[in-house]
Amino acid sequence: MKRISTETKVGIFALLVLSILTYMTFRVSGTEWFRKGGYYLYVDFHNVAGLDERTRIKIAGVDAGIIDSITLKGSVARVKLRIFPGIEIYRDAVASIKSTGLLGDKYLEIKPGTAGPPLEEGDTIRYVQEPVDIEKAVKNLVDVTDSIIKLTENINDIFGAEETRASLKETARNLSRITENLNRSIVVNDQKLRETLDGIKTLTASLQQLVNENRKGITASVTNISKAAETFSIKAPVLIERLNSMAEELKDLIQESKPRLLSIAEKTDETLDNVKSITERINRGEGTLGKLVTDESLYHSVNNAARGVERTIAKIERFRTYLTFRGEYLSKPGDGKGYFYLTLKPKPDKYYILGIVGDPIGRVTTTETITTRNGVSTVEKEEEIEKRIEFTAQFAKRFANTALRIGITENTFGVGADQFFLDDRLKLSADIWDFGNDEEGAKNPHLKIGVDYNIYHGLFISGGVDNILNSKWRGLFIGGGITFEDEDFKYLFGTVPRIPTK
Repeated sequence: MKRISTETKVGIFALLVLSILTYMTFRVSGTEWFRKGGYYLYVDFHNVAGLDERTRIKIAGVDAGIIDSITLKGSVARVKLRIFPGIEIYRDAVASIKSTGLLGDKYLEIKPGTAGPPLEEGDTIRYVQEPVDIEKAVKNLVDVTDSIIKLTENINDIFGAEETRASLKETARNLSRITENLNRSIVVNDQKLRETLDGIKTLTASLQQLVNENRKGITASVTNISKAAETFSIKAPVLIERLNSMAEELKDLIQESKPRLLSIAEKTDETLDNVKSITERINRGEGTLGKLVTDESLYHSVNNAARGVERTIAKIERFRTYLTFRGEYLSKPGDGKGYFYLTLKPKPDKYYILGIVGDPIGRVTTTETITTRNGVSTVEKEEEIEKRIEFTAQFAKRFANTALRIGITENTFGVGADQFFLDDRLKLSADIWDFGNDEEGAKNPHLKIGVDYNIYHGLFISGGVDNILNSKWRGLFIGGGITFEDEDFKYLFGTVPRIPTK
């Protein structure tokens, strides 16, 4: 047997290597040798963004076809797709251009959809996602960068000044102080609020217990009312029969009294004749009444007096008086404060306020106690707060929904303002007094701001902040009261005019 020569072996090996390289080249380039079947679809893009013929088509990352050709149709690029056999794409499918990495190859991705019948040979995929224009995105990024640089420069110009930094630091310190004061107020009043809620809970339990204990009595009362209704329904016919009997008796009595009634009628006629005679004498001017009727000057005097009385009564009717009882609880000094106001309102836009106030911090007495132990003296101070009765007298003038007040407020000069909302159901008030700092521990005037809300027919609740400018007594207040109109007071201020004699 003839042996194969070395040259033949080298040739065979070279052909084998060349075949393998050819296969790998076509494999990497995406050329399909054995998958020639399938069907063709079309899709239109405004920018194919790097797609070429023979570019792969993928569904969920798996090869599903290749791009057969790319042609220009008007202003759009029409891409012809060859979809492998057995792959179905529906009417709501979406086509988009993707890349395998930041700088990788492009491919066409299709989301096959689920709605409607599958697309057939020659159909067009209607829904596409256009690729992002890199140049436009870079330009927008440059514009955003320029805007950020300008904004940074403006911020540096604003906050770079020394005065602005100092103002910001001062604002931060003020916020810290306000937060600390609010926290202190909440801590101080937390226990009192808890006690109030416990009291309400105890009252509710007591009412429930009272109802449970008297359940039998309530049931018996309802039963008695029901029995009384039944008894009335039974006795109603008897009562109707008695009323009929009384009507018959009344008819008999009228028949018996008919002669007396005729006599009374005759006497009435005589009386009318006498009245007619007296009327004729008055018309002729005889007697006192006649002169009163015929004398013009006397008539005018009486008429003027009547008009004066009418004007006075009209003023009294316009004059309105209100009584107000009000109570408040002050978080500092942790005590209650009572008010009684009499409001005299001669006109809707003008009124006077007279009041008595029970001030819980009217006077503060300090007692010092010196204790010596082991040669060391210790001084203890104890403050005793006494209540004091104070008086208020103010004049108020209202302009639309705003009222201004001036006068005496709790024994010192003061002013105030009220702003009304919701048809006067809601009132925002601000008062300031004690400009001489006469109150104990006061370094500034007494400023109080609060809100009153009318719940029902003069019954109102209130709340706000008291003594805002003095840290020693600054605190919250909550309360309520009632206001009602009194008709008797206004008649004390009415006067009867003198009747003129001429």
